[in-house]
Order: sequence, then structure tokens, then C-alpha cells
Amino acid sequence: MVSKLITFDFGDTLVTSDPPYLDRMAQALGELGCPQGLAEVTRAYFEADVWAASELLPRAPFTPEEFQTRFSATFFAALGLSAEADRLRGPLQQKLIELRPRRVMMPGAGELILRLHSLGYRLGIVSNNDGFTRDKCRAVGIEHFFSFILDSTQEGVMKPDPRIFRRALKLEGVEAAEVLHVGDLFGCDVMGADAAGIPAVWLGNDLISPPAVTDCRRINGLLELLELLP
Repeated sequence: MVSKLITFDFGDTLVTSDPPYLDRMAQALGELGCPQGLAEVTRAYFEADVWAASELLPRAPFTPEEFQTRFSATFFAALGLSAEADRLRGPLQQKLIELRPRRVMMPGAGELILRLHSLGYRLGIVSNNDGFTRDKCRAVGIEHFFSFILDSTQEGVMKPDPRIFRRALKLEGVEAAEVLHVGDLFGCDVMGADAAGIPAVWLGNDLISPPAVTDCRRINGLLELLELLP
């Protein structure tokens, strides 16, 4: 079925930061006495996303706090820092706030949005964010391209909980099979969309070996999405 609506994750799918989030994470951990290489931090982050989704989705719905707790525990475990987790959580979050970055578009994102808009696709955003996704979209000049922007803090529901994806369906009056969701986190984006019956496209990496889902295709760059559309 032809997609009537394409939804996107926001952070590190459409828009990233300079320096990127995981670079800042590695820097902050080092400053807190736990030097970790960027490759290790990145792998642990993507692994934690899949592990947390795998554990929580079978008993969905769940609260944002449940997901954040599970994600945090699995992230620190993947880094071998479980014993340090309680000491690190608060200071790590504070350092990430202090290391305020400049927002920049992901490679190909601006061109992709313009092409999809010109082709007549309806576009939306489904983001795990801090309540300011709309402001961040406005800051990089893309807010007006999206029919809706769902931010987990405002919605009180976080991906991969399928409820936030179903809200997108309800807003646009479409069936799950008529939607395509695009994101960089296999757990939150792909497994979450799949739990709502929505086909997904993973902006992938080779750091993890994700589980199979019903309908998922991988791209390595955003403009490759155009090759998957009719």
C-alpha cells in the first residue's frame, strides 16, 4: 500500500547537534572519571535501546519513567559501569545540559523534506524529547513542513510504547499500513512502530545485530528513502 503519511524521529534522524549527543556523552563520562571511547559509548547506547524495548514492549503500555529507568540500567551495564550508575546519573545529566550544542540538520535531511513535500506526502514527527521539539524544528526552519509534532514529554508517552504512534494515526485519520516511520533507534523507532503495526525504515548502523520485525527496511543515508517510495 502507498504510504499516505511519513513520520520521522527528530534527534539524530532529521536534526543532530554539533558536537553530537554521543560525543558529549563520552566527554561527560570522561570528566566524571569514567573514560570511555566514543565507539563503546555509541554501541552501548544502541544496545540499550534494543534491550529496553525488548523487555518493555511485551508488557506495554509502560510509563516514560519505566523506559528511562530500564534504558539507563542497560546502558551502564553495557559499558561495564553498573556499580557506578547511581553515582553517575545525576552529574551526567547535568553535564549534558551544560554542554549546550549548536543544532544542525542531518546530512540530506533538508533536501529530503523538500522532495517529500513537493511529492505530496504528509509528514509528521514522533520524538522522544524534552518538550521543545517544535521550538527546535522552528530554529532550523522545518516546522512548517509537518502536519503534527508529537513530543514524548508533552504527550506523557515515550517510544517504543505503541500508544504514541497510534496518536499519530488518529491525528491524520490513517491506517497503520498507510504510514511509514523513519528513525535511527531500532528499539524506539523500529520496534515501537512495529508494535503499532506501522512499517518502518531504519537509519541504520553496523554496531548492533537487531532482532527481526515484521516490516523494516534499512537505509544508510536519508536520501536513500526516496528509492523506497513509489
